Amino acid sequence: MDRIEVALPLSEQLANIIRKSIISGELKGGEKVSVSMFSRELGVSATPVKEAFKILQSEGLLTTKERSGTIISDFAANSLESMAFIRGALEGTAVNLATRASSDNDLEGLLRILDKSDDAIRNNDLETLVTVNTAFHKRIRELARNQYLYNLIEKLVSFDYTFRNSALSAFELRKKGSFEHRGIAELMIKRKFNEAEKEMVWHIRHTAIDVMTMGSDS
Repeated sequence: MDRIEVALPLSEQLANIIRKSIISGELKGGEKVSVSMFSRELGVSATPVKEAFKILQSEGLLTTKERSGTIISDFAANSLESMAFIRGALEGTAVNLATRASSDNDLEGLLRILDKSDDAIRNNDLETLVTVNTAFHKRIRELARNQYLYNLIEKLVSFDYTFRNSALSAFELRKKGSFEHRGIAELMIKRKFNEAEKEMVWHIRHTAIDVMTMGSDS
């Protein structure tokens, strides 16, 4: 399993670690898990593990049965894909709204963010690449100028973090994602809001499918 990172609250980091283990197939549907097991393995107290379990239960990845305890849901893979489809719809809406509401300078600023992404790919700098990709998506949410939509997407932040890290860990997916981001930004600059929305939805959904396929093949 991965090591704990500092970027997110501890409960979300733990949820991320467990979620990635499900994506990779290390944890399989029907497998029994427990708070004490993860607490011991990851060297943390039980409280944040319990909070992580609640996050994963809300996503449909964990199921608790009265006599069986907590198990990985048999439909975990489907739940992960469904979450990606939901996020894609929300982020696509954000793109549409941002394209309509933003100044030319704001939209061109997205390309400046992506220039840093290209540099990170050339330097094989995964940490910077994750940071820049996160900044790109967040900036679009900000430009949409809709707090309700922003809050909805932010609720998926730990889920998003899991998939982005998994996608960016493979070099070919890094290049593919960066190319797709630039295409979305260019459509936004041209004020093609419907086309840009469709491209964002396609990008997020297919990234999730690529990650899930990568995990099942490993």
